[in-house]
Amino acid sequence: MAGRRQLRGLRAAAAGALLAWCAPLAASAAEAEAAAPSAPASAPAARAQPAPGPSPLARQAFSDALACERAGDDTGAAAAYARALDAEPGFGAAAKDLVRLRVRRGEGAEAEREARVRLSRSPDAAGLHDALAEALLAMGKLDEAEQEARRALKLDERNVPAMVSLATAYHMKKRHELAKMVLENARQVDARDAAVWNRLGFVEMALGNRDQALEDFKAAAALGPEYPEAHANYGAMLADAEDYAGAAAELEIAVRFAPRSAAAWLDLGNAYRGTQQFEKAEVAYRRALELDPALTEVHYDLAVLYLDAERPGTPALARLEQALAFFDAFEKAGGSEPRLGEYRKDAAKAIDRERKRLAREERDRLRREAEARKKEEEARKEAELVARKAAEEEARRAASAAASPVPSPDATSTATRTSAATSDPTATSTVPPTAAPTPMATATPTAAPTPTATATPTATPTPIASAPVTTTPGA
Repeated sequence: MAGRRQLRGLRAAAAGALLAWCAPLAASAAEAEAAAPSAPASAPAARAQPAPGPSPLARQAFSDALACERAGDDTGAAAAYARALDAEPGFGAAAKDLVRLRVRRGEGAEAEREARVRLSRSPDAAGLHDALAEALLAMGKLDEAEQEARRALKLDERNVPAMVSLATAYHMKKRHELAKMVLENARQVDARDAAVWNRLGFVEMALGNRDQALEDFKAAAALGPEYPEAHANYGAMLADAEDYAGAAAELEIAVRFAPRSAAAWLDLGNAYRGTQQFEKAEVAYRRALELDPALTEVHYDLAVLYLDAERPGTPALARLEQALAFFDAFEKAGGSEPRLGEYRKDAAKAIDRERKRLAREERDRLRREAEARKKEEEARKEAELVARKAAEEEARRAASAAASPVPSPDATSTATRTSAATSDPTATSTVPPTAAPTPMATATPTAAPTPTATATPTATPTPIASAPVTTTPGA
């Protein structure tokens, strides 16, 4: 069943397109350079000469803000960004990241208000125009965003962030070719700006060039090791291409630098599901739902996870019933999916099979138990019969012994001696030569040696053929 289901990474990536401008927790390459004391030695010659960098106090506050964001401390990050802007009003990197933080927290209106207030104090700061343009894009105010991007470009015609904002406005207006042209110009100014490649990926996707979009996102991720949007989008594309191991690696980077990005956690769950890491997948899905309870995708993906994946320690029937419960939650939250009906049928069939299997196993168990009880009963009855027969036999022997006369001690002694004599083959050698061999009933010292009957001493016994009486001396 799992092999027939396509992971929903692309849909999550499309819904997460706001990552392109709304949710970074690390400065882009250009912003990091602006915050640094000096430009890196490897900076391309084509890049416009940066304005004097911000003051040490502003740089320190900016670094503190980034550290707070990575630690999930949004309140501390916002305060640190504000300190950086107070120290350096035209600090564009701090202004843009503060806007992104506000938007990510659902405070778009507040982000726009703050940007306008700061811009009113420093109207010639191109970075503040860039920040306001991003706030307007996040609010869906595309015309105003386009105007702010153009104002920033008037102040600095090589302003790459302004070009990206302008291209984003064109892209959202579905003017994809124009957006691509602007981004190509930005790439000519700075070919190592990850944000340019990241936005190019979205434009190429809109133009139907998926292979090129994948390459653009890959370039963005390579150019921005700490640029979570690029890693999130590249990971989502890899998941859609069924390179789940590669997707998981990229998305783990994304959530490391953007721990509060629900879309990144959702795509990471998809990647884990693709690599059969079901426990990790559920953790990622639930984290996404915790960060954004309105993210209906999570219920759907949890349902498919429970439908497809065996869960150690969870009975199959309970797992399948939970899958249906997640489908219910998905629909209740307003979710819609063309394959939902098919999956529900799959779940219902699986539940029916499992219930029949459990009923069959229960019948087999009861039959085995009945057979075992029957055998035990038969063995018990057999044992009782054997014991009863033994008892009856013992009773008969006891009765027979009680009915027989008890012999006198003398008779018993004589019988014992006689028995011993007859059983000993050497007994005849001890008889004296003068003894008469004729048997007698009793031995009387005064009796005549002539054989007699048992009771009458005067009776003369008649010789018989078997008795050797003719050789008896003294007959």
